[in-house]
Amino acid sequence: MKKAQSISINTIIVAAIALAVLVVLFAIFTGRIGGFTKGVSETDTCVQKCDSLNMKPGTHPRDDGRTCIEGQYIAGVYVDGKYGCCCVPK
Repeated sequence: MKKAQSISINTIIVAAIALAVLVVLFAIFTGRIGGFTKGVSETDTCVQKCDSLNMKPGTHPRDDGRTCIEGQYIAGVYVDGKYGCCCVPK
């Protein structure tokens, strides 16, 4: 009787992990990973935050007082709201 020869599961797992590491290193050293993080940071806006709460953007705070004249204050630094966002009902 002949026994079938095959690749062990451990070899397949190690090869998959090594391939994943090579892909990540390639992305880092070619500068392609920076494009992804830039795109994520540019999409963080007050319009999106208010829309996710089913509200519309109001007058944003002009200083770091963390209050809104009307509506709900959303903390953070956004592309269109340096000191946070104010969201008002639709």
